[in-house]
Amino acid sequence: ALDSLDDLLERDKPDIISVALPVALNRESVIACAEAGISVVSCEKPIAVSLEDADEMVRVCEERGTLFSCGTAPLEISHLPETVAWIQEGNIGKLTAAAIPGGLPVEISGGGCVQLAQLQIATGMSIDWVEGWTLPSVGNYAAAEASQLESDCPGYGRLGLSGGIVCDVPRPRQGIACRVSLTGENGQVWLGGAQSVLVQGSGAEAAPVYPEWLMQEPKDFFTRVVERLMNAFDTGVMFGPGRVYHNSLETAITIKHSHYRNHKRINLPLEDRSLKLYPHPYRNYGGDVTGWESIGYAAPPGIPETV
Repeated sequence: ALDSLDDLLERDKPDIISVALPVALNRESVIACAEAGISVVSCEKPIAVSLEDADEMVRVCEERGTLFSCGTAPLEISHLPETVAWIQEGNIGKLTAAAIPGGLPVEISGGGCVQLAQLQIATGMSIDWVEGWTLPSVGNYAAAEASQLESDCPGYGRLGLSGGIVCDVPRPRQGIACRVSLTGENGQVWLGGAQSVLVQGSGAEAAPVYPEWLMQEPKDFFTRVVERLMNAFDTGVMFGPGRVYHNSLETAITIKHSHYRNHKRINLPLEDRSLKLYPHPYRNYGGDVTGWESIGYAAPPGIPETV
């Protein structure tokens, strides 16, 4: 048995390490893996509490040549790699707009980082500016050590992307299966739900299309989790790299700050890298510290016997 990550790295050097630990341990764990020469490393979402921690994780991994990923946003939409490739092939023309139809309910960082990451992955663009609105923190999602400006909460607004388009994020609504929608000069895409919807054409000529890959049964979720890391090792390319979660954290922080500046547009990157946004204590410290009941669990979540 191993008592720590250091014990593992001293005994062996795996090709791939998945750091399934609370967010508070992400920085030290990811950097330790990169400095040990691990080829591929992933961690839990959100990437960090502070921008400076996220900065350092991305910097060290890039300098050491470690392929870094965070969370599972690329896997939570079935056939997302194929859909992104289909969009990039020009099947709906040049992108003209985007949206996150359900808003960012409950958590703009802890949970909302997923939609923000999926937006970046689907468009191939980063978020460059923010006009933000927030709602009061929900229940115990506000961490005790966080100021009001540092507490995770629901949010919405407008996001300017590096490709010159705008993503509208409406006030949060429950029950919206679509994670991200994209509009192009010759079609639209709704990502998420049981099956993403792809439409080509405009006006009376617009119609859904069904590429062969879209109709295939997706692999088990945990199989996709493992295969993404293995594919990164084999190809040298991480689909949905940690940098998109870095941008998601910065976007979430900026939504908060824009709200408290009368929804003023704020450009990224932010100058103050010490800024923080605390996720739910369960995410930051783990259920064994905060109590599994803090997020409605009766016990630790089950783990599949096989992958």
